[in-house]
Amino acid sequence: MVSLSAKAYESVAFHCEKDTVLINTLLASPELNSLAPGERVAFFAKKLVGSPSSLRTEILDAESHEFTVNIHEFTPLSLISTCIALAQAYESSSAPNWRDFADKFENVMYKKGVATDFVSRFLYPSDWISDNIFRGNVTDATMYFDGLNPKKKEKSIDYISHHRDAIKALADSTNFERLKMLEMGFRNHQIPYITNGDLMNSSRFNPKAKDGDIFFLLTPDFNLDSREMGILVREGNQLLIIQQSPSKEAVTLEELPFENYVKRNVKRIQGARIIRIAQ
Repeated sequence: MVSLSAKAYESVAFHCEKDTVLINTLLASPELNSLAPGERVAFFAKKLVGSPSSLRTEILDAESHEFTVNIHEFTPLSLISTCIALAQAYESSSAPNWRDFADKFENVMYKKGVATDFVSRFLYPSDWISDNIFRGNVTDATMYFDGLNPKKKEKSIDYISHHRDAIKALADSTNFERLKMLEMGFRNHQIPYITNGDLMNSSRFNPKAKDGDIFFLLTPDFNLDSREMGILVREGNQLLIIQQSPSKEAVTLEELPFENYVKRNVKRIQGARIIRIAQ
């Protein structure tokens, strides 16, 4: 593991020496110049297909936390954050490099943009969305699709504190109490969403979705907001999904078009929230 200076920690760790090389290579891609910010998010997502999951090592089995830049392995939220941070880094400099990315990644991936400890990392999608909207990194497009009928669902989000044993770092009482304080802020939380009916109708949602839109699929779990999330990419007239697949444990470009994916999994999906990188 390679360590280099950073703002929030005395050092920021990189997963391996190849991380900086890969980040610089991605940011130097000539195709990026002609793409809009959202299209750049989709471009980077495609480049990361095949990367394995780090959910267990980074969250479930980690007893503490160190700010680590890892461009080779991902959790569902770190995949999304990485693609946004790469797109932001590209726009931040005439010659963007891994330093720009590390700064943007910390800003997107951690509460208030600062990595301090385990609980400063986002554990709930709603927390990630709210914080990044407030700080201007993303916008919520859910309620602004012409011709659709988006709705709002009220949930109190406290799933993790009821499954404390699943995350080793929460054995620490300080971490656990801070998590519960965070969950208090999501009591009766209003979640906007596009209905399954609109999502499954290819003539209604598909034409209005943009390359690089970020989706969060609502779960029927009464105290959890989302279990699946990822990035929408266009292949001709089809709208496809890139996500850190929970079943394949890798970043996957799903074969089914988005509307068919929702249809196949309709019993465990209760609509979708759509987020976009800020322009």
